[in-house]
Amino acid sequence: MRNESERGFKELMESGDWTVTKKGWPDFACYKKGKLVCIEVKRKRGYRLKKEQLKLMIELVKHGVKCYRWSPDGGFEPVLTSVEFPIDLP
Repeated sequence: MRNESERGFKELMESGDWTVTKKGWPDFACYKKGKLVCIEVKRKRGYRLKKEQLKLMIELVKHGVKCYRWSPDGGFEPVLTSVEFPIDLP
């Protein structure tokens, strides 16, 4: 954490059983006319999402946010289109 206030906030939320992270957020949040999509940009199509990126994108999809991986050679690829409950992460 960057400072004592952030550390205190993180501890407060975790004491209420929240998972708190600053890691894994997509590179871009794009919105237009009431729609929101999150994009993780990779240099090449085959590059995988990091564990924290996948975990956070799964949470976003659970809440109705569309998430994509984008690369110059692969274009837009959906990370997940839907999530079945309960879900087990890799």
